[in-house]
Amino acid sequence: MDDAVLAERPDLGGPSERPAHSRIAAWLETLILSGALTPGDKLPAEVEIAGALGVSRMTLRQALGAIEGKGLIRRSRGRFGGNFVAMPRLEFDHTGLPGFTEQLRRLDMSAGARVVRAGTQPPTPEVKRALLLKRGAQVHEIVRLRSANGTPVLLEETYLPAARFPGLLSADLTGSVYTLMADSFDTPLFSADEHIEATPATESSAELLDVPTGHPLLLVTRTAYDANGVPVEFSHDYFRSDRTRIRVKSGLDRGPEGRVETSPAS
Repeated sequence: MDDAVLAERPDLGGPSERPAHSRIAAWLETLILSGALTPGDKLPAEVEIAGALGVSRMTLRQALGAIEGKGLIRRSRGRFGGNFVAMPRLEFDHTGLPGFTEQLRRLDMSAGARVVRAGTQPPTPEVKRALLLKRGAQVHEIVRLRSANGTPVLLEETYLPAARFPGLLSADLTGSVYTLMADSFDTPLFSADEHIEATPATESSAELLDVPTGHPLLLVTRTAYDANGVPVEFSHDYFRSDRTRIRVKSGLDRGPEGRVETSPAS
């Protein structure tokens, strides 16, 4: 291939547990997510790529199908068709509790935060119920616009019990609030309940996220708990549906009847 970006080819000759198409897909995905290939770029012809890599077109098409499934390329037919780099969606893994900053670090992308507003105030009834607050308690409200490599992708509305985190608003809020909670207040998160649903962008959220009013957003409503089961965070996270997707890994719940009984050794 003459394309300079694709000149550094993946090592397909060495021993590996991953098949060739999987290694090719990972190589192309890295080029796209790193910015070496940008949206709109057209990949060389399939026969050219396959020949340069020393694989069959079937193997290459398996790799292209894998990254197409992730929304990283779009494939079109016809005289002016081919494989084009698409604007990738960022995959946020909600199986654990990594914050936005950690998620972007894993994707080798730069995480940004702009504080829209921050203050201490009485909680709304919804926030009061979620955080199990008593009458007269107050919360810190932190609203931040989060970006990935400079592109706005998430609007966060976070509420924390003010009595649990005194002085938190005087800290730097452009980094990881979860790290701040753990390091400065000895309150690492232990578990969370999350609900995911679709919601239209309001006029204000649309302006911040740079989408049209009414644009579909992914709303994650979360209540997070400390190691003692005490709720310490309630939040509404509004993700751009055209730039992100959410991954949750589940296991099979067999219930009490699914448990295997073992007999004591005789």
